[in-house]
Amino acid sequence: MEQPAARYFLSKQAHVCVTGDAMVILDQATGKYLSLDRHRAASLGGLVLDWPLPADGRRMPDLLQSLLQRGLITDDPQRGKAATSASIALPRRWIRDGEPRGCPRITARDVRRFMAACVRAGCSRTFLPFSHTVSSARRRAQASQRRDVSVQELALRVRVFDWLRPLAFRKTDECFLYCLAMREFLSRHGIVADWVFAVRTQPFAAHCWLQHGDQVLTDIPFNLRRMVPILVL
Repeated sequence: MEQPAARYFLSKQAHVCVTGDAMVILDQATGKYLSLDRHRAASLGGLVLDWPLPADGRRMPDLLQSLLQRGLITDDPQRGKAATSASIALPRRWIRDGEPRGCPRITARDVRRFMAACVRAGCSRTFLPFSHTVSSARRRAQASQRRDVSVQELALRVRVFDWLRPLAFRKTDECFLYCLAMREFLSRHGIVADWVFAVRTQPFAAHCWLQHGDQVLTDIPFNLRRMVPILVL
């Protein structure tokens, strides 16, 4: 017997992934995460288009109604999308691994581009909603033409940014600002890096980083080994 067509869709403002014991939904409208027990979330299998967990035969109308009220799923195909998870391989290498010691050559143009990038990123984080920042970052990435960049050039640009970073903000607990500012800085050199948002559970933690191919730019691979991507810009 054929399964009935799914009646619901993931909201275009929502993003989903499955970890070992849970399903996590990122609400782009608020920037907040919702964690659902894996078995509880499986009750929506077959109801939501391409729901990443198969149906387990149970139905939980209260969960369905709650997600509808939150605007995380919808019955309107014009406002919804398939509930497919973000797909990107975790980086295996750190771009600054093996770099030379000492301060790189930093030009006046580098400083101007750094300050402009940090001002734009800081204003965006402080005055604009998360949804606006994400939508803007996605549009700019889609409109940009990715050029071939050598590992040496990329490593130098990242190194220059990291040497200048203490002039603008601390790295501690600033992964969002760090990524936003560095991505803006790199874009001024014609380099487009992937901005990855990810989560883990037990305990829950959310994190983001920049990567270019299998090179991570704002972290080290060891710290990301348990993270599951939920949104890639």
